[in-house]
This record gives sequence, structure tokens and C-alpha cells, in this order.
Amino acid sequence: MSFVNSFADDSVNAMAMDSTSVRKRVVRQTPLFGAYAALLLFMCIYCARPEDWIPGMSHVPLAKIAAILALLALAVSLQHVRDRMPREVHFLILLIAQLFAASVMSPVWRGGALQNTLNFTKVLMVVLMITATVSTLQRLRLLIFTQAISVSAIAVVAIWKGRLIVGRLEGILGGQYGDPNDLALAIIISLPLCLALLFLSRNSFWKILWSVSILVMLYAVFLTGSRGGFLALVVAAGVSLWEFAIRGRRRYLLAFAALTGLVLLVSAGGTLVGRLKGTFNVTEDTAAAYDSARSRRQLLLRSIEVTMEHPLFGVGPGNFNQLSGQWHTTHNSLTLMSSEGGVPALILYVLILWCGFKNLRATKRLARGRTESRLLARALLASLAGYAVGSLFLSDAYQFFPYILAGYTTALFSIERKFAVQSRKFELAQQPGEEKKLYVDPAEPEISPLTS
Repeated sequence: MSFVNSFADDSVNAMAMDSTSVRKRVVRQTPLFGAYAALLLFMCIYCARPEDWIPGMSHVPLAKIAAILALLALAVSLQHVRDRMPREVHFLILLIAQLFAASVMSPVWRGGALQNTLNFTKVLMVVLMITATVSTLQRLRLLIFTQAISVSAIAVVAIWKGRLIVGRLEGILGGQYGDPNDLALAIIISLPLCLALLFLSRNSFWKILWSVSILVMLYAVFLTGSRGGFLALVVAAGVSLWEFAIRGRRRYLLAFAALTGLVLLVSAGGTLVGRLKGTFNVTEDTAAAYDSARSRRQLLLRSIEVTMEHPLFGVGPGNFNQLSGQWHTTHNSLTLMSSEGGVPALILYVLILWCGFKNLRATKRLARGRTESRLLARALLASLAGYAVGSLFLSDAYQFFPYILAGYTTALFSIERKFAVQSRKFELAQQPGEEKKLYVDPAEPEISPLTS
């Protein structure tokens, strides 16, 4: 029996299957369920940090438990990792190797640099698991849902339990939320994801929940008074409006965005407006903001000097603050990488972000006619653009979020490419006399176009 005939018969049979049978077939063709569950657990703990705000959870080593489970899951999925190693993962591996070399060659503090590098290495495990286990849109959507709902909960907790210091929201959370600037950027890159989930939801409850979550998250961003976060918000909002309102033909979003922005400026934007004014002009009310802006300019220049003095390996991750003259890190992720990891680390960092944008560009071409994929691609583009701009004013190069976003783009592009290949096979199988044009890669899994 020829493959063409059998493939055509299978396709016709698949089209006749009911929805329950199709779902069962999808489950059978999406392996590594345990590894994927461990990935979801790790993401929930990393994004939501329950040990910081749920009573009693601080005594449970959640991070260690999740890391152990993730390592076991990664060991199980190594074969899939080797088979599906994209270019951006190679860049991440090279970046980590460069940071280890920078730690060993550090002229400042090798022990501290090595410890910081080891902590950063965990992100490779997460990205590899995303690459290996996220093989369907359902899995990607659930992973994005986990991040979005966790960060929206963090915004609520920050407003509820946080405190205002010099007018700025200072959270009581640790990790990537310990600084108001980092808190703002983490919320901003999750906002477009919430918007995509809002449009994908068919249930009124979830539509209302995502709408309220977006408003609360925006309110928290304004309360942080972060100038870098505000610029990231402007870019993320601008890209979101272009993708969802203009290209997506939802023009009502323009009026809604304008009204929401006006209300937030009046109700929670006092500190932010003052800090923006104090960036270039000093008055009695904006002296602190002006001093902060001047200090950041000095740190930026100092980080460039350190890069020129140590261009190959930098001074080691986490060591710039000891050479800054102010015991502060540089508020620029690009010069943070170049001064602490060397110019090669900077190049690799930029290449990882560039791969994310390239994946989304290719995905949007492949996903024509597929609403869910287009919405997720547009949301990820807004998130990645917001991070790219915000990171120019914040020291977030060692946070996991940008690399996780790049991992999402990798998974989405891989899913759409598989769907395109299988759709092409299906079309050729239905055309008489086209059998000779059909080529099947024996290493490629046979997945029906209906199951992507």
C-alpha cells in the first residue's frame, strides 16, 4: 500500500472523527506530559512567588522542589531537546558559557560572579523544557495563562500588601519583584498576554476577569512611578493597539486606551508625572528624581568605560556595582551584559532577542487564517518590544522573563511550521497525479493537520 493512499485515507477518516476522538488523538500525539506539568509548576512558582505572600508557604522550599522536578523532567525529555534545538537555544548556551568564562577571569570577585552565573543557568533548563514539551497551541496557551494569571495576582498583592515610599509603590515581594522598576517591567510584558487571552476567551467570566486584571496591572505600574517602566508601557501599548486595534480591526480599543490612560494619570500618575518632569529639570519637588536621573547617566557612562577596559570578559556577573563608584548596578541591560560579561555576552544577548522577533515575523506569515496563533503572535510581539525598550533603562538582563518570552516564540513558530508542512502534505495527497511531489521526512512525526 502506497503512503499517498494511506495518508489520504487517514486524512478523510480524521475529518469524519467527532470532537472527542480528535481530542483523544491530540493527547496521544503530545508526549512528555509529566515534563510539561513540571514546567507549569516551575512557572507558577517563579511568576507568582507564593512563598512571599501566602501564610505558611515560606517554610516550604517550593523553589527547590520545582527545580528538582524540572531537572528530572528535563532528563526525561533530553531526546526531544536534542531533536528540536533551535538557534536561540544555542545562543543561550553560548551566553552562559561566556558568563562562566567571565566569572573565572573576573578581576573583582570570582566567587560572587560564579554564584550569579549558576543562578542564571536555571533559565536554560526552563527554555529547554519549553522547546521540548510545548508542541501544541493548547500547551502554549496554558503556559502563557500560567504566567499571565500569576503576574496579575502579583499586581493585586503588591497593591494590597505593598507600601508607598516617597510616593512609589514598594512591594514586599522578593526575587524579580523586589524593585519597583523590575516589578513594573514584569507586569508590562505580561499585559499583552492578558489581552490576547481576553480575546481568546469565550466565557463571560474569563472576559471580565482578564479585563479587571489588565486595569489592576496598569494601576500597579503607575503606582511604581518607574520611568523606564512607563516607556516600556508606551511601547507595549502602542504595539498592542497597532496589532489588535488597527490590524485586528478593533477600533474601539483606541478610545478605551485613551480613556483608561487619562483616568490612571489622574488617579495614580502623580508620582510618575513628577519623576518624568524631574528627569531633565530640577525643582524642590523633583530634586530626588533629578538626582536619580543624573546618577543613572553617570552609571551608564561608567559601564561603558568598564566595557572598554575589559571588552572580552568584562568584570564578572554582579561585579559592576563594586566598580561603579556608587555601589549601584547600571540601569541598562545592554551595558550590564557588556561590562560584566564582555562584548561577546552582549552580542549573544541581542541575538537571542533578535531571534524572538524573527520567530514572530515568520509565525505571522504562516498563521494566516488561524486566529489563535495570530493573537498569540501579536501579544508576544508587544511583550517583547516592551521588554526591549524597558531593558534600556533597567538592569533585567539576568531575569528569566525575556528568555521565557523568546522560548514562547520558538514554540509558537515550531507549532505553526509543523501545521504548514502537514497542511501541504494533505493538499498534495488530495491532488491526483501529484504523488511524486510528496516527500516525507522519516524523522518528522506524522501529525494530522487537525491536531496542531
